[in-house]
Amino acid sequence: MIRRITTILLIILLPCLVVAQDTLKMSELEEDYRDAKSDSVKLELLIEVINSTELGNVDTAIQIAKRAVDLASKLKDSVNLAFATQSLGVFYSVQSNHNEALRNDLEALKIYRKLGAGTQESDLLNAVGEDYLNLDLYNEAFDYYRQSLQKAQKLGDKLQIAISTYNMGRVLFAMGQLDRAREYIEESMKVSIEVGDSAGIAYSKNDLALIDIEESNYEKALNVLKEAYDVSVKFREDVLTPQIMANMAKAYEKKGEYRKALIHYDDALDIYEKQSNKNGIVEVFYGKGRVSQRMGDEIGAKAYFEKCQKMAEEIGDNGSLIRCYAAMSELYESERNLAKALEYYKKYKELEDSVFSEKKKEQFSQVQIQYETAKKDIEIQLLNQKEQKQISELKNQEFIRNILVVILAFTAVLLFSLYKNNQRRKKINDLLVIQQREIESKSKELSSLLEMKDKFFSIVSHDLRSPINALVGILDILDEGNMTQKELKEVSHALKVRLDNTRKLLDTLLDWAMVQMNEIKIKPEKINLKGIVEENFTFFREIGEKDIVFVNSVEKERIVKADKNMLDLIIRNLISNSIKFTEDGGRVEILTEDGPKNSLIVMVKDDGVGMAPDQMDKLFNATELYTTRGTANEKGTGLGLRLCKEFVERMGGNIWVESEQGKGSTFKFTISLA
Repeated sequence: MIRRITTILLIILLPCLVVAQDTLKMSELEEDYRDAKSDSVKLELLIEVINSTELGNVDTAIQIAKRAVDLASKLKDSVNLAFATQSLGVFYSVQSNHNEALRNDLEALKIYRKLGAGTQESDLLNAVGEDYLNLDLYNEAFDYYRQSLQKAQKLGDKLQIAISTYNMGRVLFAMGQLDRAREYIEESMKVSIEVGDSAGIAYSKNDLALIDIEESNYEKALNVLKEAYDVSVKFREDVLTPQIMANMAKAYEKKGEYRKALIHYDDALDIYEKQSNKNGIVEVFYGKGRVSQRMGDEIGAKAYFEKCQKMAEEIGDNGSLIRCYAAMSELYESERNLAKALEYYKKYKELEDSVFSEKKKEQFSQVQIQYETAKKDIEIQLLNQKEQKQISELKNQEFIRNILVVILAFTAVLLFSLYKNNQRRKKINDLLVIQQREIESKSKELSSLLEMKDKFFSIVSHDLRSPINALVGILDILDEGNMTQKELKEVSHALKVRLDNTRKLLDTLLDWAMVQMNEIKIKPEKINLKGIVEENFTFFREIGEKDIVFVNSVEKERIVKADKNMLDLIIRNLISNSIKFTEDGGRVEILTEDGPKNSLIVMVKDDGVGMAPDQMDKLFNATELYTTRGTANEKGTGLGLRLCKEFVERMGGNIWVESEQGKGSTFKFTISLA
């Protein structure tokens, strides 16, 4: 919630007023920390520092909190570990590092749940919602605020009920659902009035006025803002007071009463300057520039926009900087200074695209984190399965049901997240259409990205549904008891094969996604090519999906220089592709020959069905995913060969195919010799 962030900001900024005293106290604490004889005493000192107001800056606070987390983990002190982790999330939030804030808040939430600390759990649910809101993931934010509300209702904590309800209204306001936002904020204000929460009353009235402004009810908005101002001043809500003044200025501006708007902006500016609140000062400069422009004072408007730009650049406020650039471009255009107008318009578009790309990358990181977490859970469950098999066959049956629940839950979360992202993508497409007319090169790049995302969603939604439905059918039979022990063993093997195939699909999709995000880095090392080929042949022999003869004709002394994980994926995918298009009893062979410029040509050869020339042309096409069914009706996604091409080219090589229908295929790629 806004109030949590504001409180921490005040704590961190407070040392500016008492530097000498705080420096002395910090020095004393550092000396006590060095002299402490046990880790438990050191941890107590660190917690004392985190609880105090002597933290000089956010970076210092983060380092101290990290040290406390390490010591609490070492001592297995769950209470202090939860507090230190929660504090770390708050400090990262102040630093606008929302991904790290979310990671630490989720970890603290997990610990508090184990401890059964209901009040702290409700607070952490609220904090996680704030993190998601900062990442523009509105559905996730609303869900966590809702969980916080439910927890607070169980505890009878009316103050937390008011806070959570208010935050749910904020999310709805950000999503443009003004009527529902008003309902939640009004409900929050009722509870705040009941418990005497003056801050909640002032904040609620301020937000209700913003809704009135959005609905063009300017006179009503001004009356509500005056009520909010009276409460804020009476109860010394110093952070909110200038915000209310600035909002009153916006309402007067909308009404066309520009002189009154400037007066209220000046009142807000006086307070912001006394508080050294640069973000607020930037907001006021922009507002005064906008009002001056509407009054026809282009010189004054330009001066305010330039001040806004300068200070926004100084504090790294990209949102305000984008607005300043757009306003300056519009101002110069009205003066017929087209060169300057174009210059600022380019700055505006470049920064807007940069911020947009960074935000999408942060959001995708959260999907990836969710995937990694679920993947670890599945691996743990698979280990438990082996242990349960040793205990009894009945527990094995129960374990399979648990695995299915985990997979279904993970798949539901993943598909739900992808669906929500897809919905947001459709809204963003409307904005991109306008940008395409003005910046052709950038629009082509963005269109390509959106097309690849569509293919990604299509593959996931289509190819995950079939194995999951098959698993549900098998378990329905098990639940009904219509299966003998012998049939159960056969089904267990089939179930393992399906799980392996689904896992391989998910791993391939994640590898592809990481390639598109440029997250995979090459780590070249010396590798025995014959050894890595034999490891892959062994893997496919054990699977035994077809009766294929595997021949490793690579010479022992062939040592190559490559990234081991990339090379392993290339060989594995090419072998899998050869198996797919080779009949039972066929042959797959890997051999090498010298290539140009100290390179080696690796060949994966099969005697399968082969390909026509038009099929070969489509295999490595950069604009489409091409796939056909194998000799045993195997399905594919087309991502395997795409990944092979990406990885080979990233390691400086080339990949191609030679084939003839009915006579098999040979996939060839070059790689550097060590």
